[in-house]
Amino acid sequence: MSFKWLSILSTALLLLFLLSFPLQAAPSQIELINGDQLSAEILSQTEAHILISHPVLGELKLDKNQVMAVRQTAALPEQSETVDVADTVTEQSADNEDNGLFGSGVLVNWKRRVDLGIAGSAGKSKNHQVNIGFSADYDSGYTRISHKSAYFRAKSEEALSDHSFFSSINRDWLRPTTPWFHFAGGRVDWDEFKDWDLRVNANGGVGYEFAKTENWMLLGRSGLGFNQTFGGQREEFTPEGLIGLETQWKVNDYQQIEFANSFYPSLRDTSEYRNLTSLDWVLDLNSYVGVALKLGLLNEYDSATEEGINNNDFKYTASLAWKL
Repeated sequence: MSFKWLSILSTALLLLFLLSFPLQAAPSQIELINGDQLSAEILSQTEAHILISHPVLGELKLDKNQVMAVRQTAALPEQSETVDVADTVTEQSADNEDNGLFGSGVLVNWKRRVDLGIAGSAGKSKNHQVNIGFSADYDSGYTRISHKSAYFRAKSEEALSDHSFFSSINRDWLRPTTPWFHFAGGRVDWDEFKDWDLRVNANGGVGYEFAKTENWMLLGRSGLGFNQTFGGQREEFTPEGLIGLETQWKVNDYQQIEFANSFYPSLRDTSEYRNLTSLDWVLDLNSYVGVALKLGLLNEYDSATEEGINNNDFKYTASLAWKL
């Protein structure tokens, strides 16, 4: 088997491995100080409370003063972990029950959002731009998953200037007793104006949460991975490193800023690298309806592009966002 087909097979197998993880966290065994035990999924935690999802009782907020211990059930028994908590249980049903995406029961208790941006002008010059995006985020206190997909199309003077799509997924395995975590992720890109037609990359490693409060999170990542390009002028397999920095800042009840930068140095040629940067500002326009204004910037720098292809690929977006 040639190296090319071996790399393609390894890419497919790793992506299958990444995407085969269940989209819901494994249930935890929660022991109360009165001896009762609950088997439920932990949705989130604060210093004083634990929010859980019970298959019969629904969503409950537990006071940590009444919780003796939490045992996280892993896929393998030897990976199960018991966490002592210093903080009974004030049982409180959630105000709004989440029935999943469009009431289908899929992506229950995920933060789901769709973005739509349309812009254009007519006169001495004619142009239009369309961007459509979907994001879904999940955080149980033990598992954090982030998914993003986006489609871009831009036309100027009857000529296409951008036609691309990407879809990414990342999963973090968290430990409430330490800021360290490990992760795995993957991304698929299609772009009509690159020197390749399709690119698949995957990576994994360790991360560290420098800060995590209700309003601000700052974390770093480091790891190893690879990307495989198909078609066009470049069809190659490249092992890569990863150094990443991400932050989310809830400025107030109506504004949120998200920033991420990922640096991918080539392990085959130290002079080649990729750098992916994203910046989003979300302004809540109507909390009741769930509509927001989103301004975004996305740029990828690729040092190894063929002659005639710009190293930078900037995308600016202005769109309306709806919670699903």
